[in-house]
Amino acid sequence: MATARRRKNLFIDQRRLDRVKALLNTETETDAIDRALALAEDLAAFEAEVNRGLETLVGRGGFVDRFTSRRSAE
Repeated sequence: MATARRRKNLFIDQRRLDRVKALLNTETETDAIDRALALAEDLAAFEAEVNRGLETLVGRGGFVDRFTSRRSAE
């Protein structure tokens, strides 16, 4: 699948961008932002999978859902 790329003008904390660029070992700021966004997508998918797994455990005994109030607030 081809990606649709568009030019964006953003106000971003330069120190944060420099740190992310170094952490992700990217050559350009665009690559750093692109990789950071991909990692954010992966993290969100992982969190959703963990939450689905936890939902199947609730009520089976031996497991207490300590995050109910947090999830219902979202």
